[in-house]
Amino acid sequence: MKDKFINILKGFGTIILYFSLAFLGGILFGKFYDSSNKVIATLSQLGTYTLILLVLFLIYHKRLINDFENFKKEYLDTALKNWLIGLVIMYISNIIIGLIVHDIPVNETQNRLLLEKYPISNIITMVFIGPLLEEITFRASFKNAFSKWFTFAGFTAIIFGLAHIAEFNLLEFLFVIPYGALGFFFAKTFYETDNIYSSFIIHMLHNALCIIILFVLGGIS
Repeated sequence: MKDKFINILKGFGTIILYFSLAFLGGILFGKFYDSSNKVIATLSQLGTYTLILLVLFLIYHKRLINDFENFKKEYLDTALKNWLIGLVIMYISNIIIGLIVHDIPVNETQNRLLLEKYPISNIITMVFIGPLLEEITFRASFKNAFSKWFTFAGFTAIIFGLAHIAEFNLLEFLFVIPYGALGFFFAKTFYETDNIYSSFIIHMLHNALCIIILFVLGGIS
């Protein structure tokens, strides 16, 4: 029990570190985010994510290296199966919540604006760096705190969902459900394979697919 409590604290500590580093990155690079020079703007935006990635890699490098060396192709079957289930639940819940709220999540709106204004930096962060950071922060950091997959997936899904709420009002909190549903099955994948790259790869592919659909359907001009 004591070890589990310590591991839960470790998980929350990682989340606090993640957002603290994001804040620090904003201080270091923020004044360049909206630079008229697109190269400077792009590099400064990537700078914040690179800072977070470097620090988390130093902390979790043993896990990351070990999982990379022991990754198996069959893990992708598990990842795909879980992702499809999560995607269906996310899609259905989004439709129902959309009928109530009559809008998309604020987080989604912000991401679309960023993609439209700075496509290069945000494609890199949303498809590659972001998913890895989120898998470390919201999944790997809590892995040893739970002995059963369902409690691990449920607990981390709620935190993952809350982390994607960009505006604190009652209706916006409804979107914890679709985000959390997807996070639940990312966590299930990670737990079943005990390999961070299983959930990272499917998380990465999910984000990439969403961006492609946005561009194809004209959600991004």
